[in-house]
Amino acid sequence: MKFAELDIHETLLEALQNNGIINPTPIQSGVIPSALSGKDIFGCSNTGTGKTAAFVIPVIDRLLKSDINHNIKALILCPTRELVQQISTFARSLSANTTIKIIEIYGGTDIDAQINEIESGCDIMIATPGRLCDLIRREKTDLTHVSEYILDECDRMLDMGFAEDIKFISESLPDNKQQMLFSATISADIESLINSYLNDPVKIDTSEKIALSDTFEQSAYYVEKPFKNMLLIELLKKNEFSSAIVFTKTRKSADELSTFLNESGIQTDRLHSDRSQNARESILKAFREGSLKLLIATDIASRGIDIEHISHVFNFELPQESETFIHRIGRTGRMGKNGIAITICEPKDKIKLIDIQKLMKCHIPVVENHTYASLSLRKAMKDVDDEIAGKSKKTYKGKKGNGDFFRRQKLAKKGK
Repeated sequence: MKFAELDIHETLLEALQNNGIINPTPIQSGVIPSALSGKDIFGCSNTGTGKTAAFVIPVIDRLLKSDINHNIKALILCPTRELVQQISTFARSLSANTTIKIIEIYGGTDIDAQINEIESGCDIMIATPGRLCDLIRREKTDLTHVSEYILDECDRMLDMGFAEDIKFISESLPDNKQQMLFSATISADIESLINSYLNDPVKIDTSEKIALSDTFEQSAYYVEKPFKNMLLIELLKKNEFSSAIVFTKTRKSADELSTFLNESGIQTDRLHSDRSQNARESILKAFREGSLKLLIATDIASRGIDIEHISHVFNFELPQESETFIHRIGRTGRMGKNGIAITICEPKDKIKLIDIQKLMKCHIPVVENHTYASLSLRKAMKDVDDEIAGKSKKTYKGKKGNGDFFRRQKLAKKGK
C-alpha cells in the first residue's frame, strides 16, 4: 500500500512526499484507513514504528477537507513536553503550506503566554494532561468544538499518574467525537481505558510483528557496583557511536554520572525533569544537530526523543518496570534500522534481566570476559544463581505489591 492509494487530501500527499514518506508502516496501514472513516481506534505498536504519523495524517486530512476556522478541532494528549514538541514538529511539517494553526501546551513555561496563543485561535492542540487541566479549570480554553481526541502513549501516562487528569479532560469534551488511543504495551489498565472511552473500537496491534532481536544487537555486562563507571567509560571508548543515550534510573544518578564522565574527558550532558525548559530544549537541539553526541537521561525525560541517527543505547541502571526497557532500547534501531543496546548489570539485577528477556522473547548475550570481571564477581553471580534456583537460605523481606519479591518466590517454586 502507498499513501497515494488512500483517500488523502492532495496537499497532504504532497507534504508526505516532500518529507520522504511514501509507503505506510504496518501501524499506519492498520490505523489510517479506519481513522479516515471516523471509527474509534486502539493502536498498539513498538517504539519507532511511525505511530505519530498514524494519527497526525488523519487529523490534518480531516481539517483540510473541512472549514479551517481556528476553533480547536483536534486534541492530542501525551505524557511529556518533549513528546508534545516532537508531535508538533511533525504536524507542522505536514501542514506547512496550509492555514492550519497548531499550539503546544505543557508545564514549565509561562501559562499566560499559552493563554494568549489559545485566544488567538488554533486548530490542533497538543498538550500534557497537567497543564491542560489547569487551563480548563481556569476556563481559558474552549474545547466544545473538538471532534478528534487522541491519547498517545497511554501506558506512560498511566505510569505517571495521569489517570484522573485524563478522566477530567475527557469529561470536558463533547460526546460526539472520534477517539484514538495508542500504547506500546497492553495491560489490564490499558484494557480498562479502552472499555471506558472508546466506542466499538478498531484494534490494531502490530507490536509483535517487529522482532527486537532482528533490529537490535544486544549485549549485557555484569560488574560489581564500584566498577560500573569505569566499565561504562571502556564501553564508550570501544564502541564508535554517532549519537548515544545512557539511561539512569534517577535524576541524582544522571547528575553524578554526567559529572564523572565530563571530568574523565567524555563530553556529555544530562536530561531529566529538574532541568529548566530552556536547558532541556538547548540540550535536545545540540543532540539533534550532533554537537552533543552523548546524552545521560532518565526514562520520563527521554520520552519524545525522536532522533533517527541514535546508534547506541547504554542501560547504566535497569528500570523499575521491564516494559520501560523496551522503550529505552527503542530510542535506537528506529524505523527498521539496526541499533546497538548495551546493558550494565550488577549481580542483583540478574532476575530482572531474566524478566526483561521473557517479555521481549529474546536472549541477551552476556559478555563474561571483560576488564572488570573478577573472581569476586563470579562468586556474587553464583550466589544469585543459587537464589534463583531456590537454594539460598536467605530470607527476602517484601511487602504486598513488591513485584521483585513475588517474582523471586515464583521462580524459586518453579526451580528456575
